Amino acid sequence: MRKPLRLTLLATSLLTIAAPSTAQFKDAVGNQPPVPADVIYVHGHVSTPAGWQEAIAVSGSTIVGTGSEADLAKHRTATTKVIDLEGRTVLPGLIDMHVHAVDAGLQANNCIFPQGAAMATAIATVKACAAKARPGAWIEGGQWDGSSLGKAKPTAKLLDAVAPANPVVLHDISLHSVWVNSAALKEAGITRDTPNPAGGVIERDAKGNPTGVLRETAAIALLNKVPAPSEEERIAALDRATHAMLAQGITAYEEALMASANAKIYAALADRGRLVQYVRTCMWDNDQDLIAQRQIYARPRLDLGCVKMILDGVPTDAHTAAMLEPYADADHALGPERQKGSLIIDAPSIIARITRYDAAGLTVKLHAAGDASVRAALDGIAAARKANGGYGPHHEIAHANFIAPEDVARAAQLGATYEFSPYLWFPSPPVRDVVTTVGPKRMERFTPVRDALDAGARVLMGSDWPVIPSMSPWVAIETLVTRQAPGGSAEVLSPSQRVSVTDAVTMLTTNAARQLGIGHITGSIEPGKQADFIVIDRDIFAVAPTQIHQTRVLRTVVGGKEVYSAQ
Repeated sequence: MRKPLRLTLLATSLLTIAAPSTAQFKDAVGNQPPVPADVIYVHGHVSTPAGWQEAIAVSGSTIVGTGSEADLAKHRTATTKVIDLEGRTVLPGLIDMHVHAVDAGLQANNCIFPQGAAMATAIATVKACAAKARPGAWIEGGQWDGSSLGKAKPTAKLLDAVAPANPVVLHDISLHSVWVNSAALKEAGITRDTPNPAGGVIERDAKGNPTGVLRETAAIALLNKVPAPSEEERIAALDRATHAMLAQGITAYEEALMASANAKIYAALADRGRLVQYVRTCMWDNDQDLIAQRQIYARPRLDLGCVKMILDGVPTDAHTAAMLEPYADADHALGPERQKGSLIIDAPSIIARITRYDAAGLTVKLHAAGDASVRAALDGIAAARKANGGYGPHHEIAHANFIAPEDVARAAQLGATYEFSPYLWFPSPPVRDVVTTVGPKRMERFTPVRDALDAGARVLMGSDWPVIPSMSPWVAIETLVTRQAPGGSAEVLSPSQRVSVTDAVTMLTTNAARQLGIGHITGSIEPGKQADFIVIDRDIFAVAPTQIHQTRVLRTVVGGKEVYSAQ
């Protein structure tokens, strides 16, 4: 049936009226005026996905343009601030994927001696600290390593002689062992009759008496007796640590182990407007209450989307990292369970827990230092993929200091990530300790970053601060490239595992941002992304690699705001 003429004319009229309006709308979309910039940084050497550029335009918290100064002139208004970078290099903000920030901040109050300190230095430092301490007050400090202490073994008696009136607890370089005096053993109720806790070791002399060295869960049990700092002291410590990281160009990071007490600290700092970086925290697997109640503490820049599982210990004189083959210096005195180290969590439990967390959408960060624990981690991730499908989170294998050659490629196949830490892939006192325990052959592939990259894995790096004295990413980049001590050295550690400067920077930027699930927001300097970038005093891609560790950060910008300046 034909439409009435009136309706036909009405429809035609509506189309005629609508057409110009639609055309005008399309024109407006296609020719939007440039976004006015609050700040334009000019005369820089800016690293972007499109190559090196000269300038960056920022509006609010967002990058609205990169290119030449002429390219960005369209974003400039009468109120735009223009900052001359004077040819300085600009990189994306760096992301440290393994930090213990509250612990790092608290160390400022501890009894600290230099890394690699000899026994005499350690004892003299404790004596000086005891002279200032009130009787009965705990003295906490460190960090010692067995190889640097020399032939004399750390014992409670050595500490008793210089600190008889105070319980003393000294952390080792890995933070997995402590050296304590008799007063501390007494406070913890540890005697010759105290059995080793599951996953821990109480070192004993020939008569069965505790020597004063406690490993893994035995160390944790004693540390639980040390009076905790107040909430305000811990908030101040976290504030101190985060701002120290900003001065090194770190604009986001992953807190590698968090229990309920520190979740409150992070939330409190965020509520005070002092948490500048984006932080993902890895909740301790032992703290199931925190995991269940994690949304209570979540904040816009604070993500509780990660769980930390500790599979083994460390490959130092502790002999607690789980290895596929016996330690080079293993003897019968260690006992059968320490000839190759052992898993702290049995294999079926590893599989069950990873599978459960994977199903809940939680990233699992797995402490795995030895090649046997790395294999157990990969097996657990494989089981989770089989049970839940292949699209779960990219779980992280943390440390990964030793990986069997046949296991390296499994991470890429499983959608897993290697997070190499700490920044100790160069000749140093802590590494000497590892060489002694595992032997030179296995050290040829110590922290196999090159192998992992070549196998197509997503690769990250983390400082593990305060396991190392400084979280400087510049030391990390240089030594990952050279495998020599900072500034260069005759000795080279695992030269086959060297990488390029570009590889190292990618690990600290693009790869890390993707791993945190914020790759669409940050990790590179390009329009539409958050203005997170740093200005440094040299072009690390052009200078001699042995100079990179001296790099100074001149400006740190997070969300368009300058949060650190060297001026």
